[in-house]
Amino acid sequence: MTKKAIGVSLLVASAMAVGATAFTSSSASEHRGTVIPVIDGDTVDIMVSGAKTRIHLLNIATPQAKQPQRSAECLGPEAAEFLERTLPAGQKVTLEYDAQRTDHEGQTLAVVYKADQLINSEIAAQGFGIAIKFDPNTKFHEQVSQAQREAESAERGLFSTKIACTIPAQINDAMKAMHSVPVELGQTVEQADARAQQAAAAIAAGRAAADALQAQDRKEQLVSAALAEDALAPALEDLAETIEQTADLEIQHEQQVATPSKKVNAGRKAAGKQSPTQLPEESKAEEPRPKKSQTNSPRKSKKQNQPENQPKRVNPDRKPVNDNPSEQRPVTQKPSREHLGSRVNPRANCEAPNGQSSKNC
Repeated sequence: MTKKAIGVSLLVASAMAVGATAFTSSSASEHRGTVIPVIDGDTVDIMVSGAKTRIHLLNIATPQAKQPQRSAECLGPEAAEFLERTLPAGQKVTLEYDAQRTDHEGQTLAVVYKADQLINSEIAAQGFGIAIKFDPNTKFHEQVSQAQREAESAERGLFSTKIACTIPAQINDAMKAMHSVPVELGQTVEQADARAQQAAAAIAAGRAAADALQAQDRKEQLVSAALAEDALAPALEDLAETIEQTADLEIQHEQQVATPSKKVNAGRKAAGKQSPTQLPEESKAEEPRPKKSQTNSPRKSKKQNQPENQPKRVNPDRKPVNDNPSEQRPVTQKPSREHLGSRVNPRANCEAPNGQSSKNC
């Protein structure tokens, strides 16, 4: 080999070595960065290779904290605050990428490590986000999904039943309201009517919650819509079933207002009286009782003129018979003609012995 050939070979080798060193240095800088400000619960600006780069965290979605002409989603501000506390400005981080490096908005897709802590999974573990998968970026999806399951089990964040705005809390409140409707039928008209109204109000709240949750726009409320379709779908099915059961119970209470139950009738008969609020004994109204006489003088009882323990008996010809022989009157017999004497013929003694009429005749 000539000296000229040897010189050319050394030059090429030197150039390759320099190029390899430059490539290695550039590749390492893409995986390191410094946090500038946090934009949202799943978006952060990081200084990478000397340039400000907007990083959208892979396989995690958090509620929106800031939306144009819309209020923030449930726990959206809390998710942003959590990321700000976890990744304060100036924090050194490490970035890892997947098959696709940017999204449709030009944001860089990556996971962020703080020391050995995977921030994407930590957000899900605290219940401030849910695991999502957009092909072909599936490398870190299982880790984030596992963290989400931990939040579900512990009822943290979006899975809490104690935070009023969350879907589980809305479902839980509606279920409690419907389960609080008494199953037993009311004992009075007012009680039956109150229970029917209670059932109607609980059903209205349950249906409102179900309709609102099932009508989520996936583009505007990705997290709520995804939860309703996936993780919380069984809870929504239970809600729908409970609504139907409570609707049947409402019908029973409404029927109780118009039609009394046997239990109510038995209780009223045992009491021997009916209060104004008790349900009617039969489906038809009771006959009105006759009004009392308006006179102040008491009515005389027929028994007042009868001696005690001596009721009068009535013989077939309707003549009263007195059972006390001591009080019976003596029966007088008709006098015979012999006893009547002159009464038989008042003119019998009117003739004088000499045939002359008596003055008395």
